[in-house]
Amino acid sequence: MTASSYAPSPALLDVLREPLTRADQRDTPDVFFARPELAALYAQAQDPDHTDAVLHACAALLPDLHPHRASLLALMGGVLVEDDADPTILFPACLVLLDRWLAELEPFCASEVPEDDDEVAPEDPQAWEAARQRMADVPRDERWQVETLQQALELLVLPMMTMVLRDTSNHAAFVSDAARLARLHKMSTNDSLPFEQLHYLWLAACMSYEDELVVVLPATQTGFVVRAHALNNTFHAFTLLQRLIRERAGALDITSSVAPQEAGETGGDAAPTADDRNDHDTADFVWLQAHAYENGELKNDMAWAWGEAPLRENAARHGKRVLIALDKEGVRRSWSGFTGACHGAQNPHIEFLRYLTPQEVRGYLGGA
Repeated sequence: MTASSYAPSPALLDVLREPLTRADQRDTPDVFFARPELAALYAQAQDPDHTDAVLHACAALLPDLHPHRASLLALMGGVLVEDDADPTILFPACLVLLDRWLAELEPFCASEVPEDDDEVAPEDPQAWEAARQRMADVPRDERWQVETLQQALELLVLPMMTMVLRDTSNHAAFVSDAARLARLHKMSTNDSLPFEQLHYLWLAACMSYEDELVVVLPATQTGFVVRAHALNNTFHAFTLLQRLIRERAGALDITSSVAPQEAGETGGDAAPTADDRNDHDTADFVWLQAHAYENGELKNDMAWAWGEAPLRENAARHGKRVLIALDKEGVRRSWSGFTGACHGAQNPHIEFLRYLTPQEVRGYLGGA
């Protein structure tokens, strides 16, 4: 069955397009999906022969539905994706909704500024008051519409997370818009119109995927390449890379500079994975970015790879993201709370690909 061969029934369209003019016309998810028309749609979508066709039809419907019903229909799509439906079919339509709803709600969002906080930019107190005033200017009998849109955005987080974290092309599209990310960060932490779920999308936005992440160890003139999947930030990368370095210390000519292999870790070719057994970690190296080295020499030992930043924000060299593990005394860095998965589909891990050749090591250190 092709996507074009499915058409929503007139009864289903009537339910989805029914005007919403009062707060008491909103459905809970249980009530919405218990309606015969939605129950029939979901039953049909569960048939593998029809799943893609139903998702394509839903994608076509979403832009024109009231946010309340659009978020519920997207939620159904997310459930289907959780059951292994194609995560790319509904995602573009949901991303359009996300952008639209973030933009509509942003004017009501600001962070409260303590009066004694001298480090806050002067415009921040004005933004707080302006956001509160905008809400006050909404007629009382219309505020339920703002609340409904807020609830729709919160509900949209659930299917968005499952689609973003099940397909790397979805994630790439999600993080490709700087304005979207700025809005998401601001709104997920705001105080004037607080959200409970939106911060999960911000966590997903901070994750990075690198097909070839290069790690160079200048002290031994060795290094390696890994594939990094869904790492929370650069601290997360440090933890997983240090586990791998300990496992492969012999091949990397490392001796006393790296702590002994930790209990419970295994050697061999298995990819180190993130878990919460070692959520607190300490740097074995001074971790630097690529531009710390030029012509094979250390030029800037303060060009740190910043731990809190997304891995993808570190500098690249020769088209590859590069981290330099400097075996040298420096500021002792430690971290905690950065290595856990925020969603069951995240599966953060690194996969060892190969060792660097001596020529590649020189090249990634800025040499000829």
